[in-house]
Amino acid sequence: MKRSEEATLIATRIQRALCRAEQGQDQSIDRLGQLAQALTRGRRAAGLSTTVGQPAFDALARAMAAQVEAQKAMVELHGALAEVKGQTRFRSIRLGGLDKADDPVPRETRLALVDRAA
Repeated sequence: MKRSEEATLIATRIQRALCRAEQGQDQSIDRLGQLAQALTRGRRAAGLSTTVGQPAFDALARAMAAQVEAQKAMVELHGALAEVKGQTRFRSIRLGGLDKADDPVPRETRLALVDRAA
C-alpha cells in the first residue's frame, strides 16, 4: 500500500470516529433534555411543589453543562487535528468536515426553530 493510500485510510478512520463521537454527544444532550422534560412533567403531574426534587434538577443542570463543555472541547479537537494534519503527510488529504473551516455550513440536527404566534 502506498504511503498516500495509507494516510488516506488513517485519516478516514479518524474522521469517522470523530463524527461518531460528535453524534454521541448530540444524542446525550438530546436525552438529557428529554429527562428534564420528564422530570418537570412528572413533578407537575404528581402535584408536587417546584421545591420538591430541586437537587435532582441541579444535578441535571450540571450534567447538561458538562455535555455542552464537552462539545466545546470537540470543537477544539477539530483545531488540534487540523494542526496535526498541516504538519504531517496528511496535509494533502482532503476530508470535508475534519477541519471545521472545510465545512462552514451548520450540520443538520433534530433541532428546529419555532415561531410563536403573537
